[in-house]
Amino acid sequence: MGGAGARYVVFDMDGTLISLPVEWDKVRAELQRLTGTSLTFNPFFLDFQTIVAKDPLLLGPMMRTIDEYEAKAVPQARLEEGATDVLDALSRKAKLSLVTMQGREACDRILEALGIGGSFASRFTREDSMDRTTQLRTALESLEANVAEAFFVGDRINDLNAARAAGVRFVMIRKRQDSPPADAIYRSMAEFAASPWVKG
Repeated sequence: MGGAGARYVVFDMDGTLISLPVEWDKVRAELQRLTGTSLTFNPFFLDFQTIVAKDPLLLGPMMRTIDEYEAKAVPQARLEEGATDVLDALSRKAKLSLVTMQGREACDRILEALGIGGSFASRFTREDSMDRTTQLRTALESLEANVAEAFFVGDRINDLNAARAAGVRFVMIRKRQDSPPADAIYRSMAEFAASPWVKG
């Protein structure tokens, strides 16, 4: 099964379309110090939300910490090989949206620097939601998408679970040599670019 006839596509950003070298180990250590917690922030935003639910005043300082580390990484952001080909091909026949757990400022700067912002009709960051399923559903709603004519492209098990919860097909860009139950798995964006999901 390919993507022939798909009219709506939602992309995850980091790890799927781009590489962004945020020093997450340092972020985790800083957040543990800031919040006095032993939580490992893995999954990152699940632990993040657990802390904020207990002490909402920590939201601002925690978000600023992540923003600072993301800002440092933005100049090193790089498109994955094949990403431009994928976006060019799909944007000619489908409406595209973007979801990311990066902050809005970092997201906007990255899309502008890499010249791909114009490919997306909408974009949703962690300021909109820290839940990937909610982000995906909001993205699909923004496109006024029929889920039967849509698919989601991501790289993580959390993306797969979100796609299943939203009732949409899922294409996984998975460098790790395992085989989660996605509708299709490609080991790189370049491989995906040559697939029926893009060419069909």
